[in-house]
Amino acid sequence: MRNRYKGFLLAILFSVIFVGSICGQPETSVDLRYIYHMDQDVKGNGFFSSYQTTDVTNLTLSNMAHGSGSYDYESKLDSRNGAKYDEKNDAYTLTSDRGVTFMESADFSYAPASMQMGKYSLPIAFQSKGAEKTCLKNYISNVSMNARFNYLDTLSKNLSSELYWKLASSEDEFEFNLDSDARTKLNFEAAFSGSGHVGVLDMSQDEHDADILIDEDYRGTYYITKNMSHEDVYKLKQQIDDWLPCCSGGFADMNLSDKKPFKSATGVFDCTCFKVPTEAQFPRIY
Repeated sequence: MRNRYKGFLLAILFSVIFVGSICGQPETSVDLRYIYHMDQDVKGNGFFSSYQTTDVTNLTLSNMAHGSGSYDYESKLDSRNGAKYDEKNDAYTLTSDRGVTFMESADFSYAPASMQMGKYSLPIAFQSKGAEKTCLKNYISNVSMNARFNYLDTLSKNLSSELYWKLASSEDEFEFNLDSDARTKLNFEAAFSGSGHVGVLDMSQDEHDADILIDEDYRGTYYITKNMSHEDVYKLKQQIDDWLPCCSGGFADMNLSDKKPFKSATGVFDCTCFKVPTEAQFPRIY
């Protein structure tokens, strides 16, 4: 089997260590960010088996394949974990988003294969039908997608996928803002003879009450195209109140949720603006 592999790794590592003393105990913080890229090209006849997984913070992509016969395969993988590369300026910068993109093209035709492992060994026969599986998991939106093909006699497939999430927050004296954007995409075109499965699962509600968005199985000879995408956008804008808003209405101006546990006597603990009385409210009696 002739295997031509070309790949390179572009990585950037930012490590910042802060050491302080809080109650005599040191505190350490490490920030790791990187970029990874890989191109792959495989052609040959025989037996093959491959598995790869890419884990970025809160994002996971896995891909596997095996079989015996004729195999022609190309793929391209890019992942970013809080870093970005500017080709124009040849510079790396920090970002607040993470992402994984994966594209592949595969052509497979099943045929039994045998090979001799040593001079005195009997030939070993490989009669493995083809199999390919791509699975995406986005832990921000709790959505997963997968495309699986098993017991293949033939397969011709083109696939593209994306995982992405971005989190931005800001806070000042009066307001707190939080913006989150998460995307999951899986598109493919496949002609196959064997078994196929397509699934999309939404677990954002509860682990034991998952919402099955897509659950399809095929057995035989099929041609299938799928374009699946899911986007989750969350925006939070919250005003920040003081525990007791002094001189702005006092206890009467507090939120209802705060009034119940923090009961107050008017003019004492409600922080209303104090005015010096002209005479004592409870004068002494001599």
